[in-house]
Amino acid sequence: MRGDRDRFADYPMVEEDEATGRVAGVYAQLLDGMPFVPSLFKSLALCPGYLVLAAEQAAPALRDDRFGALAQELAASVRTASIPPEDDEVRSVLARFAGPLSRMLLLAAGLRLALDDELDAPPAPGQVPASRPVQPRRPAPSPQDAPAAQVYGEIRAALDTPMVNSIWRELAGQGRLAAAWAALGPQAPATRPMAEDLQRRAVDAARRVPWQVAASPAALSQAGVADAAPGMAAVLEAYATTLPRVLVLAASSASGD
Repeated sequence: MRGDRDRFADYPMVEEDEATGRVAGVYAQLLDGMPFVPSLFKSLALCPGYLVLAAEQAAPALRDDRFGALAQELAASVRTASIPPEDDEVRSVLARFAGPLSRMLLLAAGLRLALDDELDAPPAPGQVPASRPVQPRRPAPSPQDAPAAQVYGEIRAALDTPMVNSIWRELAGQGRLAAAWAALGPQAPATRPMAEDLQRRAVDAARRVPWQVAASPAALSQAGVADAAPGMAAVLEAYATTLPRVLVLAASSASGD
């Protein structure tokens, strides 16, 4: 059991109750429109300077109808990839996360394109959110606090990922993680090819988003965090790989349009 906790420590996140300064400002801004801070941002918060740039690029896109439509298309394209669990409450959680998972997938792809200087788009205006209290309406349980280390380890092994996404933490907090994973875990190998295809399509979709670029190499250099680029690229790549593997398992619980 200690080994599982040690692996969690290798891939830390900044939780809502740990956020201060610029990180708190970003989190509070995100919580204006979300019930909790997505895991993607909690991982990017390991470099506050980059988090500010990433959030600045994300904010207008998340409000844009075209971004939402592209994310919805990604989720809809994998709704038949898996068989949904029989447990109604588990399906309810999975359905609620299908949309956020697709949006974070599209965002991770766009941030990686910006970091690789591959977006031909106008720059963002450069507004840093002011620090203010972080008050999530529904905090996601921490991997260290939720009593699910063994199942978390199984999920990470099956999905070949270093992280525990918010969807699993929400299920753990409701005491439904074991039931969810018992139904979805055996389907992970068969859905992997579709997840890999979804990852490629997410990059193509990200190129069509009307970004205002804030997290480019030039912006990182100007902010004094250019040396963080390799680490942030690794984080974004991990999410760009993991989110499709989770989405193909969750999307089948979402109702069709």
